[in-house]
Amino acid sequence: MNFFYEAPEQIEPRPISFDACALLLRRFRKFVSLDAADIAAVEHLLRNRRRMQAHEMLVREDSKPDRVYLMTGGIGFRYRFLPDGRRQIFGYLLPGELCDTAFVISNACDHNVGLLCDAEVAVINPAELMTTMVNHPRIERGLLMMALGDAAIMREWLLNLGQRDALHKMAHFFCEMITRLEAAGAVEADGSYALPITQNELADTLGLTVVHVNRTLQRLRHDSVLEWSRRRFKVLDWALLAAVGGFNSNYLALEERPVEPRLNAYGC
Repeated sequence: MNFFYEAPEQIEPRPISFDACALLLRRFRKFVSLDAADIAAVEHLLRNRRRMQAHEMLVREDSKPDRVYLMTGGIGFRYRFLPDGRRQIFGYLLPGELCDTAFVISNACDHNVGLLCDAEVAVINPAELMTTMVNHPRIERGLLMMALGDAAIMREWLLNLGQRDALHKMAHFFCEMITRLEAAGAVEADGSYALPITQNELADTLGLTVVHVNRTLQRLRHDSVLEWSRRRFKVLDWALLAAVGGFNSNYLALEERPVEPRLNAYGC
């Protein structure tokens, strides 16, 4: 079973999107200090843009990766299918986030990456990325720390899916998405957040049935914790939502914690 189609590829040079580039640079600066040459190299990597439609695939499982993507607009998601067609979604990609740089050194992709909505991505040549990492050690260090951050998120997801009940895991999921959307500057003027996810997709994310998802959402609405309609949600009681989900944002590494002094101490 395949929920996605592949459209003809259209890659074109576009002016750098300041916001997308700034978001990625902000992520780098959590871990390393970039100089002017590093920043210019990052901007150069992001020069090619591709506009894509909802439900297109960025990466297909078992394919040989030949490019790296950075989300510059829209939302992507990672997933796999079981032989019987059931799907597990185990990650979302927001603007300013890279799609698995590890793909470029693997023989085949181990999961799919699709798009929830119309999007734009920066298309990065893997060979050029590798050259940039060699010539700019701070960029290499930053990418390593981002990969470690992705692993921390995955560990939190495993805990959430394996040990929390429906209400608590849904609360935690929304807390994480809110925190990451805020970091990406994706907050509407009225304090709401655009999250173009259906109840089916939410069910595949949390390992629940659609009926259970609907019932849990209704409870959050009834208790005046969360409003969600037309793929847009607004938190009415953050403190309660975070308490219900047992949410602590430390694993998202949102604060600047430069590692260069520690790495330099070890001659790295």
